[in-house]
Amino acid sequence: MSGASPDLTLAILTYDRPEGLAATLRSCLGQRNRLGLSIEIVVVDNHPSGSGRPVVEATAAGSPWPFRYVQDLTRNMATLRNRGFSEARGRWLAVIDDDETAADDWTDALVGALQATGADIAVGPRFALFEAGAPPPYDPEGRQFVRDLNLPDLAEIELTTASGRPRYGLGTGNSIFDMERCFPEGEGVTREAFGDAGGEDAELFVRLHRQGRRIVWAARAKVTETVSRNRTEIPYRLIRTRRETQHYVSIYVDGARWPRLARAELFLKGLMQAAVGGLLTLVTLEGRSDSRLRWRLLLEHGLGKLSWRRPVGYIDETPTPV
Repeated sequence: MSGASPDLTLAILTYDRPEGLAATLRSCLGQRNRLGLSIEIVVVDNHPSGSGRPVVEATAAGSPWPFRYVQDLTRNMATLRNRGFSEARGRWLAVIDDDETAADDWTDALVGALQATGADIAVGPRFALFEAGAPPPYDPEGRQFVRDLNLPDLAEIELTTASGRPRYGLGTGNSIFDMERCFPEGEGVTREAFGDAGGEDAELFVRLHRQGRRIVWAARAKVTETVSRNRTEIPYRLIRTRRETQHYVSIYVDGARWPRLARAELFLKGLMQAAVGGLLTLVTLEGRSDSRLRWRLLLEHGLGKLSWRRPVGYIDETPTPV
């Protein structure tokens, strides 16, 4: 590859998950690569300890592909995502998170989806493996932790309705971008204004879709996320639901044809959801249950719409002692 640009860059952001990062990297190196792609791997480490460096160095020692390790301590997810994109040298850039592992045909399926459809972006499903050994009681099938759009393989994703309302909230984990088509001027990828509160990747997808970029569903490009115990706890799920709703409102209003009307509509809907969710949480005594979450989630959807100008921001993800 000496000096030549690779076909594909694999970008991974990491934050103090050395074991997870090692598993992610092993799955990347385990790709069948039947398409014969030249590949590079870029790891952006956001933790002050640099805990990802020894993992990268140990993995790179036996790798047929070049690695690059970058430490960036900026506490802004948009800035970090942009750093990962700016480091990429490949025609295509695929993103996988440090708590995800890829199936052995993952890169072939993602690149193949772009080649087969001529699309600009492809997104694949994310399945869940629970650190606790099973899904939480309030979601026995684990559906809240899975991303599956239930679309046919290679189907085009209509990310917004005709009115501009987002239909799906997509994240960059398990996605691939044609860099030249999506960012022809080398512009910043995600908006730093979203980075303090999150939602920067969801906003990116909607913005690119509104600009006419084609996004397809790569059903065969599978990754599995290891869901930590603390992410299944009810307080975490509630505050995360509120934060994701705030993202939805910001993205919807940002691209609405009539922003004031959109704000009014969402405010009224938020009032109704908060009232109904709060009342039924009390009436059904759901607040005392660890196996029911429906009405509390509805309440948080309402509160998110009402408080979208006061974003939740980062959520404490300190692991729960076992």
